[in-house]
Amino acid sequence: MAEASPPHWTLSDAAGQRWGLVLFEQPDPAYPAGPRLRLNALEPGQRIDHQRPLQVDDGAAQQWQLPNRSEELVAAGETALPPGAAQFDAAGLVPPPSDRRPLRLLVPMADGGNDASLMLGADPTQQLARRAAEL
Repeated sequence: MAEASPPHWTLSDAAGQRWGLVLFEQPDPAYPAGPRLRLNALEPGQRIDHQRPLQVDDGAAQQWQLPNRSEELVAAGETALPPGAAQFDAAGLVPPPSDRRPLRLLVPMADGGNDASLMLGADPTQQLARRAAEL
């Protein structure tokens, strides 16, 4: 059964830009089922690269690439994706990360900009690790 309200957090990247992070199950039957991680830029002018994956690492030995699923943000057939929002397939967290080690997300930015670096605190890391372990 789907949660009434998916977990969400507000984070700041290394440059001080604010981001919204949501972890949820894909509800639209037009797309493959599974966990999704959605990032929303909360500052104007941020442009995410919808062609590249989300890089995730635990600061030690594990690294993951979560496939970009930003096409799921718009109705089928539409090509104009929101510049400040992106969605990624969290099923790519295999093997599951530890729930005791913070995770760093490298958000792919468009227009040759530096990728945004976000550090996840204990709660989002634990939720992602728990969800990945269920897969």
